[in-house]
Amino acid sequence: MNKKITLSFFLLLSFSAIAQNIDYSNIKVDYIRLPLKPVSKNVVNYQPLIIADYLQKIEQQKADHQAASAKAETDYQQALKQYWAKRNQDSLLYENSLNVWFRLTPQQQAVTPRPQMPSSLVPIKAIANEPVLEKTFNLDLLASTNIKLEGFTKLPEKALIIQMNLSGFEKDEAKSTTQKKQIKRADGKTIDSTVFVYQFNYRHIIKLKIIQPDGKFIMDEAHGPSLGFTTYSSKFFANQVDLDNYWNTAQAREITNTQDKIVMDNLKSINEMINSNYGYVPQIRNVVVGYVNEKKSYNDFKDALNNAKNGYAIIGKKETSVQGTDYLQKAVTTWEAALKESDPSNKKARVDEDVTECLLMDLSEAYVWLNDFTKAQEYLTKLDAFKLSYKEKGIKSSTKTFLDDQNMRIAANK
Repeated sequence: MNKKITLSFFLLLSFSAIAQNIDYSNIKVDYIRLPLKPVSKNVVNYQPLIIADYLQKIEQQKADHQAASAKAETDYQQALKQYWAKRNQDSLLYENSLNVWFRLTPQQQAVTPRPQMPSSLVPIKAIANEPVLEKTFNLDLLASTNIKLEGFTKLPEKALIIQMNLSGFEKDEAKSTTQKKQIKRADGKTIDSTVFVYQFNYRHIIKLKIIQPDGKFIMDEAHGPSLGFTTYSSKFFANQVDLDNYWNTAQAREITNTQDKIVMDNLKSINEMINSNYGYVPQIRNVVVGYVNEKKSYNDFKDALNNAKNGYAIIGKKETSVQGTDYLQKAVTTWEAALKESDPSNKKARVDEDVTECLLMDLSEAYVWLNDFTKAQEYLTKLDAFKLSYKEKGIKSSTKTFLDDQNMRIAANK
């Protein structure tokens, strides 16, 4: 038994001695993301402008309400005039018929009904319901706080005009419905339960125009994401009565909040879109550099890691990008030299399967920064032959996404 334990111990020790300890260094890289659709280099200013087209609708609603109120007053006064004219006529007729009745003998009165004053309804003035007016915004403040084109100065002179026309809030009628939810009871148990909510669909279409200083339109269309409807759901309640009591008092507030939210969401989406297409956006990318954390036989990996750190620290800044490229190229040269030793099927090899995967990931990321996208894709493709861990799959996926994005942006700015 002791011999078996001793043998197992030495086998484990032997395996540990040849197993490479892969570690990762996280490096934050500051850089400027280039635009997908760059405008002329002569354009350095921008001017955001928001126009509320629906204000005309609000003014029309106000005018219609005033007209309806005025008509209701006129109709009421006319009806009141007719009422009193008829009332006076009925009163005279009543008095005359009453005088005639009083001149009858008691026997005649006994068989003749006493005249009655005709009844008539007093006119009631129709009430024109106050229109529920759509929320209005401080348009200048809305534009200045939500639209910022990175890399440009917000000045009107020779500016790129970013004009957004608010078409107005649209919603359907709020209706009560039921949902299935998991509810935690007082005893801590979670149960499936049917709850009651109010829901309605809503949207606010924003038309987007981007105009160059020379008057040429770069874009003139409705912002795509604003065309779709979003579903609002109220707080949920266990029964319809409690829901209705809540909704009677909360409805106006919730609809106002929804009007705020959809406009802000759309402006955020527009800001992201225009910066992706035209802006020079400061970005931070978290680069993961893998290396072999061993005391012996891997000094070249440590040198490559130091060169990579030095390169990534400055490669994203225009004034130091050349120096950063030199550092990173030194790291790449070391990694590629080590890759020539790759022997994935040999666990005793200095560059075994794990180290090979590490090198391929480091090289694919580095070549993206060196703008050699063909080489970067070549190393990513080689990784397809390996069974990667969850972490390694994440690193590979991140590099692939970054590669595709950078490839398009660099090509657009040549």
